[in-house]
Amino acid sequence: MKLRYITCSDPRENVAVETLLRLSQLDPIVEIAVQAHPSKMSADMPRNQWFNRLLRESLYMPTAPNLAVHVNMEWCDNFCRGILAPEIKNWLLLTRTDGSPVIRRWQINIYGSKTKLFNTAEIAKLLKTFSNNEFIFQYGSSEYNRIHRLDKTGINFSVLYDTSGGAGKLAKNWGPPLFDAHSQGYAGGLSPENVTENLNKIAKVAGDRDDIWIDAEGKLKNPDTKKFDVNKAKQYITAALKWQKTK
Repeated sequence: MKLRYITCSDPRENVAVETLLRLSQLDPIVEIAVQAHPSKMSADMPRNQWFNRLLRESLYMPTAPNLAVHVNMEWCDNFCRGILAPEIKNWLLLTRTDGSPVIRRWQINIYGSKTKLFNTAEIAKLLKTFSNNEFIFQYGSSEYNRIHRLDKTGINFSVLYDTSGGAGKLAKNWGPPLFDAHSQGYAGGLSPENVTENLNKIAKVAGDRDDIWIDAEGKLKNPDTKKFDVNKAKQYITAALKWQKTK
């Protein structure tokens, strides 16, 4: 198994933009993922302003960072109806001088947001419209039918295997990739301390796939402040890269 990305999720405005961008440059497969929902990221809110600065600063970097947005709550619900919130649309339309998207990947958190409506046809239209971007859908047993309906449209997308639905609980058993044609990520309880052990477990079910990624969030937070801890993120990245080099 070869990792596509090592994703660090949920940095917020308490992390300096310059610090976060330096973290993104530790290795070409490091990805920074920001959680987006209207209660904190609507226009003119501090986190929105911080994120837009992050995007602007990334444009001046010689090596473009891997940036992702994880779409939650009402913005997730709207996406699943085929409707883009203005903030989401603006970010989707941002491109570099070479035409590539500034934000490469978009995770639609249908499981964690408990989205009720999943309009397969409208979602497929959005994915086709923004085909230069990669869209990811959370997968849990309750989402089986939705994900398989989307697969039948023939549209390209990726899947995140997270049985805890974003709750940060470590899976007892990691499931094998759901589809041969769709890249898959694994999340839920990964930490700097356990990532090596769990990569070994994931590799056993993923086989020789080279389109697998891992995503850590809760265990990258400082236990006292409950905020994203850059040092913990570095430790997690370093451990995952060390594992990768032995394969």
